[in-house]
Amino acid sequence: MSLFAWEALDAKGRRKRGELESDSERTARKTLKDQGLIVRRLDTLQDKHKDQQGVQKQSLNADETTLFLQQLSTLTSAGMALTDALEAVAAGMENKRARRAVGFVRQQVLEGSNLADALRHIGMDDVVCNMVAAGEETGQLEAVALRLSDLLETRQQMSQDLLSAVLYPVIILCFGFLVMAILLTWVVPQIVSVFEHSGGQLPMLTQIVIAVSDFLRAYGLMLILSMAGLIFLSLMAMRNPNIRLRRDQLLLRTPMLAPLFKKIEMARFARTLGMLLSGGVSTLAAMLIAKQSFMLMPMTEMGEHARESLREGGNLSDVLRQYKMPHLAVQLIAVGEQSGQLDSMLIRVANQYEQEISRNLKRILTIVEPALMLVMAIMVGLMAVAILLPIVEMNSLVR
Repeated sequence: MSLFAWEALDAKGRRKRGELESDSERTARKTLKDQGLIVRRLDTLQDKHKDQQGVQKQSLNADETTLFLQQLSTLTSAGMALTDALEAVAAGMENKRARRAVGFVRQQVLEGSNLADALRHIGMDDVVCNMVAAGEETGQLEAVALRLSDLLETRQQMSQDLLSAVLYPVIILCFGFLVMAILLTWVVPQIVSVFEHSGGQLPMLTQIVIAVSDFLRAYGLMLILSMAGLIFLSLMAMRNPNIRLRRDQLLLRTPMLAPLFKKIEMARFARTLGMLLSGGVSTLAAMLIAKQSFMLMPMTEMGEHARESLREGGNLSDVLRQYKMPHLAVQLIAVGEQSGQLDSMLIRVANQYEQEISRNLKRILTIVEPALMLVMAIMVGLMAVAILLPIVEMNSLVR
């Protein structure tokens, strides 16, 4: 007999923990299921000890997880046994750490563990583990794995789109400031020395540029260190839940940003919840996991409120309406609740908003890129004029 530590949800969605003696993980899981519990985690105490020693604890990054699920779906749908499919997937992993992780999962399955519990041992995402568990119970593991890989790919694509929308303007700004800094701290001082010997009165624009150049040469390093310190303090401050909450509330109240952020949050939540429900996960358990997909704290609070409302017999659409979420999402989810097709409506909401987000981000980049280039051109142009004006005046005096 082995001693297992478990974590599960009861029929009302309340989290419970405990320990259980059983001869295998499969038997322990069945025992808990017979008690009306939805198992979220099941570990042997010996496995935990090994994890602490670093023998078994491995992990897969987002790309590796997507590849793992895609290959697993392909191989199992072709009729290959699960353990053989895991062996083939492990052999195909380029990273040694990933090979060890998948190899460990295969070993756990060979020892009698189900795939979902084995994936939990390597720290796999709750969404993946719960959908895999549902797929194993319904005999649709290959279909579930394929849907999960699509979900992860969609998440990654959205993250890349958001990163591009933020990173590209930042790169342009940094490059522009670098050019300006080189001109002000190196080019301008060399030209100033020529002007000083002429003894003439410099134009006002040139005097301003020289003053900025002198300031940067004297305090430039202090300015850079101060900005780095502010960025560091801001990142540290974001660890404080109260400060994060105020920042997130501000984002959701800003007229230009609030609609975009609400759509991003709604798309992530709707796709995750829809996938879980379509995979056979119970509504309360799915809500508990799906609310973790929110990035902003007020949205997480909304998810918790929605879960409590569902547990008391309420509707998800009513809570979303109360929190002033996008009208289309509220209407489609309400229709899904009335027709008993909530999972398909949630996927439809996710598809709709993902397309809108992609279009909006492309539109923003289309506007921001030329605007930044124009600003940089104006600044460099002003500096060029400031440098050329006294040269022209000197030439006119010589003539």
